[in-house]
Amino acid sequence: MGLLLIDTSAEVLPGLRDIDDLYLVRSSIERMGDDRYRISGYAPETVIPELEARGCTVQVLMTSQDIDHFNDDVATAIAPPDDTPPES
Repeated sequence: MGLLLIDTSAEVLPGLRDIDDLYLVRSSIERMGDDRYRISGYAPETVIPELEARGCTVQVLMTSQDIDHFNDDVATAIAPPDDTPPES
């Protein structure tokens, strides 16, 4: 799943809920004026063409690979692998 920033119209916004594998962050919605809204969401990059076909402008903030690396880094920081000697 990548982290996306989606700009769209008020008309299109409600229909975004119907896109499979798109998880919108409702608390991130921002009114941009002139009947335009911006919202963040998580989805595989394969969803982008469908969003664009609906008239959305999509910016990829983090690719799926970036998020996987970030999650791996966090997991390692929280619980290092068993073969890591303890720090003294």
